[in-house]
Amino acid sequence: MFRFSTAAVACALALSASASMAASQSSAAITGLSFTLIDLNPNDGIDASFSFLTTTGSTGLSVSLADGALGESESASRTRAGTFTFTKDYLVSLANGSVKASVGTQSLSASGSAAGPQTSYNASAATGANVNSYYYNQPLNLSLSANSLLLINANIELSASAENAPACSYYYYCNGTESGSASASLYLSYSYGMQGGSTSYNTLQNKSLQAVAQGGSSYGTSVYNPITGWYEYAVITTPGTDESKSLNDVLTGVFTNSSSQAQVASLGLAVSVSGQASTASVVPEPAILGLVAAGALVVGGATRASAVPEPQSYLLLLAGLGVMGWVARRRRQN
Repeated sequence: MFRFSTAAVACALALSASASMAASQSSAAITGLSFTLIDLNPNDGIDASFSFLTTTGSTGLSVSLADGALGESESASRTRAGTFTFTKDYLVSLANGSVKASVGTQSLSASGSAAGPQTSYNASAATGANVNSYYYNQPLNLSLSANSLLLINANIELSASAENAPACSYYYYCNGTESGSASASLYLSYSYGMQGGSTSYNTLQNKSLQAVAQGGSSYGTSVYNPITGWYEYAVITTPGTDESKSLNDVLTGVFTNSSSQAQVASLGLAVSVSGQASTASVVPEPAILGLVAAGALVVGGATRASAVPEPQSYLLLLAGLGVMGWVARRRRQN
């Protein structure tokens, strides 16, 4: 025999009606950029040296932030020819998010956060050649003296986190819609001929990470209550998952000039971040079955509070009232 407790139904509806604010954030930085020169022939009378060519390549940064729920968006960008030809910070803030990008004397950084419905951000900072992929005719922006070696190290710091993913109630499963990502790249390419042969070198190093929050799911079922001897209504919850990642690493390039004259190479550095957040109905946190008053068997656990229920919550409320009325009628008939 099945008995659906009105208290259990009401409790299940209350759990399903709560909502959560989503959040994501990420950051990427090249903070420890170093250039180490080695003289391959100290007796040639040429001092080892390198320089950036100010007329080739480009330095740029951009930020954009959008809040779809409030109908607001803002963006900013700047580009100039050359490598590390300016220093600049751009910061954009709205009610539910912020985003920032910076170009320093020898550093790049980008960061952003989103903490409201339909909020998203993007930011990037780059200098030199294009790091997105291998390109023909990349700008030659780095010059190295004859018989010299230049070791380039770029220390990178990446982080990303996502939490409070929206969840779907009753037989539905939500894919995560909260995410944050970060990446950093180094590109170095050169080719030259000399007596006895030629030398070429190409490297494109990219490190990236992404954090995604995945929504939980819930469904109603009947569970036997050994105390009352009845099968009673319960909400079974699969909790959502949050995620946080970080990475510290070094990107490396080696420019070797074994010729008797200066040579040029294409060098590019870049960082970027992106992320988004949203709001939706949510189910309880990790389920712990427990018996409550009136013999109702429900799923225990904390809920994430919200001041404004989602539209589907009202539909669930009406459905619950209908079930409660049906239970009351059956009791009168019995």
